[in-house]
Amino acid sequence: MTAGIPRTTQLAKGQLTNAQLRTTNTHFSGELAMYLLNEALALERMTDRRQRAVQEERLRQVAAARRLAAARRLQRRAESASRRARALLALV
Repeated sequence: MTAGIPRTTQLAKGQLTNAQLRTTNTHFSGELAMYLLNEALALERMTDRRQRAVQEERLRQVAAARRLAAARRLQRRAESASRRARALLALV
């Protein structure tokens, strides 16, 4: 019977009904349950590793950008000091 309508076709031998299919796949053995749990945990660890790798790469990029900015500031200061020194020497 499907949605209140009686089934007119007969099931072939060995064929399961929808209700049987729904219930047969929900009862896992302990071994299968542990296997699925381990698979789920492994996927979670892979995601964590990927996220951590992305975060570490971002931190490396930020650190490199800070070092570059500091180097540019020092370069500008050195150029400014050099210009001042040349200007003072020109006055002597």
